[in-house]
Amino acid sequence: MEQKEMKKLYDEIDVPKVELTSAIRQAMGDVKAEKKRRWFTWNWRTPIYSAIVLIVLYFSSGFLFPSLNTAMARVPLVGQLYMMFHDKVGMSLFQSELVKHVNEGAESRGVTVKVNSVYYDAGRLVYTFTVNRLNTKKDVVPFIVNLDPVNQASQSSSYNHELKKIKDGRYVGQVTVYTNGQTIKRGQQVPLVISKIGDIVGNWRFKVPVVKQKTTLLAGQKDVSILDGRYHLRNVKVENGVKSSVIQYTIDYNGFAKDDIVSIERMKDNLGNDYQLEIGTVLGEKQLTSDKTRKNHLTILDQPIDPEATELTFYTGVTHEQEESKIIPLQTKLPVQFKTKHHGIGIKINKIEQKGHSVTVYYQFTGVDQKELDEDFMENVGEWIGLGDIKKLKSWSDPEEHDENGYYLERNDAKVTNFKTATMQSTFEFDVKKLDTFSFKDYGLYLDLSDLNRLAPQKDILVTIPVKKETSKANR
Repeated sequence: MEQKEMKKLYDEIDVPKVELTSAIRQAMGDVKAEKKRRWFTWNWRTPIYSAIVLIVLYFSSGFLFPSLNTAMARVPLVGQLYMMFHDKVGMSLFQSELVKHVNEGAESRGVTVKVNSVYYDAGRLVYTFTVNRLNTKKDVVPFIVNLDPVNQASQSSSYNHELKKIKDGRYVGQVTVYTNGQTIKRGQQVPLVISKIGDIVGNWRFKVPVVKQKTTLLAGQKDVSILDGRYHLRNVKVENGVKSSVIQYTIDYNGFAKDDIVSIERMKDNLGNDYQLEIGTVLGEKQLTSDKTRKNHLTILDQPIDPEATELTFYTGVTHEQEESKIIPLQTKLPVQFKTKHHGIGIKINKIEQKGHSVTVYYQFTGVDQKELDEDFMENVGEWIGLGDIKKLKSWSDPEEHDENGYYLERNDAKVTNFKTATMQSTFEFDVKKLDTFSFKDYGLYLDLSDLNRLAPQKDILVTIPVKKETSKANR
C-alpha cells in the first residue's frame, strides 16, 4: 500500500473531537476531586495520565466507530497492529517501509506465537506478534514478558502487555523494550521471551534481528553538579530517531539523596526549539558506596532534536526524595517532632486520643512556605499517615506494600484545623471487628518522611550542557 493512501486511511478514522475533549476534561476533574482520598499513590500525574489514555483508547475504539474497522480492513496486518496499539512511531516507520517484517514462530503448551515485525527508534525496541490456538473467549488476555538482557541497561515496558482479539479469532500483541541503543549493533539478534499468556505458563522464545535507522548523535561536553553536589549529571547522549529522540544520561546520587530519582521533564535547545517529555525511566542502577548510587536514565521526547543544536537546557525535577520512615507508638511521650533532610519540612505530633471507635492524631506541619501551601494538598499528605500493629509494621521492609493485609486501618480522614499554622488532625475509624483486636499499647503510627517533602515548593532545576555531533554506534 502506498504511503499517501496509508496516511489517508489513517486520517479517515473518525474520532469525535468535541465529545473526546469533554470526556478528558471531565476525567481530569474527577481525578482532582478524588485526589484527597487516594492512598499511597506514587505520583500525582499517574491517575490523570491513565484516565486520559483510557478515554482516548475508548473513544477511538473500532467497537464504537465502524469507520475504524473499515479503514483497518484495507491495511496490511502489521499496519493494523500499530493502529490498534496507537503506535504513531511504528505507523510512520511502516508507511516509510522502515519496519523489519519477520515470521518467527514458537509453540508451547499448544499455543503458537509468531513475531510479525520489529523496529528500533530512539531508545525503543518494539515487537508485534500474533497468537494462535488460544482457547478462550475473552477479548483481552494479559501476558508476561521475561526480558533476556539486551545489554546492561534494558527493561520491558508494562504498558500494553495485553493481547487483543481480532476478527479471525487470533490475538495480537505488542512489546516495547526501553534500551541503550548505542550498544546494539545493526542486525543483532535480540532475545524476546514470553513466559505466560493468560493462565497458561509456557516458553515462547525468539531471537529477532534488529533493524536500525541512520541516527544523529549529540554528546554532552561536560558533567554538571546539581544542588551543591546532591546529584551529579554525567555522560549525556542524545540520539535522534525518525519521529522521536532519546536522552540517555547517568546521575550519581550522593549522601542523603542516594535513593532519590531525578528526571528530565522537558528540554530546549539554543536554536529556540522546545521539546516535551513522552516517557522517562531508569534502566539500571549500581550502589557505588554506602552513600552513593549511580542510575542510568532514559528519557524519550516526542520529536527529533535539531542536529545543529550546540547547547541543550534540561528542565529537571526531583520526582522522589527518599527519607527514612518512623514508627511512633501511640503511647509515646508527646509532643514528638521529626523533619526531612532535603527541605527541613517537619511534623510535630502533639496529641493522640481514642474516642469510641476512632483514634485521632493532632499534629502540625513545620518549616513550610505558607504562600505555597494548598489545603487539599495538605490533607492529601496527612492521609498518608498510617496506623497499625507495631510488631507487624516492623516485620516488613516496606509496610506500605502490605496495607491490604490489615497492617493499616482502612480510613484516615485528614483535615486542616488551622491553615495559618498548618495545624492538622487525622482520624482513624474502627469497625467493630477491628476494635476487638485493637490495643493502644500495641499500635503505632507509621510515618514516611518522604511524604513531607511534597509540601516543599516544586521548582524545575535548569541544567545547560554544550553538545556536539558524534558518530553513532547505532549506525554500525
